[in-house]
Amino acid sequence: MSSNEHSPDNDLVDAITQGDIQAFEGLYDRYAGKVLKRCFFICANQEEALDLMQEIWIKVFLHLHDFKKQAAFSSWLYRLTTNHCLNYIKSKAHSEQSGTQQTSEELIHEDSTSTIDVHHLLQKLSLEDRTILAMKFMGEYTYEEIASICEISVSAAKMRVSRLITKLREEVNT
Repeated sequence: MSSNEHSPDNDLVDAITQGDIQAFEGLYDRYAGKVLKRCFFICANQEEALDLMQEIWIKVFLHLHDFKKQAAFSSWLYRLTTNHCLNYIKSKAHSEQSGTQQTSEELIHEDSTSTIDVHHLLQKLSLEDRTILAMKFMGEYTYEEIASICEISVSAAKMRVSRLITKLREEVNT
């Protein structure tokens, strides 16, 4: 992508780094929904997702000067969001061994709606795999953007998405 495609975001970033708080509101309005979706997709809990989103926007505000404009702002934000959520999941796993997971399993068996079945299927995937699927289908990222974010080749990004879809189909059919 050319730098011209990123200029609206870059203009807002420049304004924010020069002290324009309203520009930050514009950036927030543009991306808050997508950040929340990603948080929810990774942690699968609405309250936690809201808390994580707030923490992420604080991080964005504090670390915006670290954004080098070599890639799209959305890619930088997505990487920051993903890393923050994954770190949260890891720290939560250390503090709560398996109590929450058992509760989730019980809920899945009690209610057989398709939403919970999909949630259950996605929980079988690794966090990295769920993140790649979220980028492709929820974030509507191109394979080129996924490759850039994940630091893999475009063909590897396509192959991983294809394999994940096949894996999910096999799970549904079993």
